[in-house]
Formats: sequence, structure tokens, C-alpha cells
Amino acid sequence: MSTDFQKIREIASASLMPDFFAVRIDEEGLHEQLRVLIAKIKAPTPIPGLTTIQQIAGECADSTSFIEGIKGKNLWSTLRQILTRLQVK
Repeated sequence: MSTDFQKIREIASASLMPDFFAVRIDEEGLHEQLRVLIAKIKAPTPIPGLTTIQQIAGECADSTSFIEGIKGKNLWSTLRQILTRLQVK
């Protein structure tokens, strides 16, 4: 598992609030890695909200606007679960 993904997973796990997640991702310089990671997710079974999360990630230039989009669609819990439970090969 890449160190960037591991760090994103740790931040997601520790972030109870989406705004905290966005700040930490920006502080660590991981926004672009997060966008790439989200774009590459292909689940064997459909995950409700994943397509919307991928669309928001593709449209946002920074972590703050990404999180605002996630909060606007009420997808923070889904995003956090995906990032903390995702198995990377």
C-alpha cells in the first residue's frame, strides 16, 4: 500500500468532521493523490454515492471545495467509510 494512501486512510479514520479532513489533506499536500485514488475506485458491488463522490472529486480544485461538495450531498459518512475500509491491491 502506498504511503500516500496510508496517510489518507489515517486522516479519514481520525477525522470525525469533514472540515478537519479537508484541512489535514491540504496540510499534508495530498489533495491530488486523493483525487486520483477516488477516481480509481472500482467496487465489485455498487457503493451508493460513489459515482457522485467521484464526480465531485473530479470537479474540485482543492480539498475545501471538495469537502463542501461532499457535505452538500450529505456524503461525508460514505466517503469516510470508503477510505477507511477500501482494500488496495
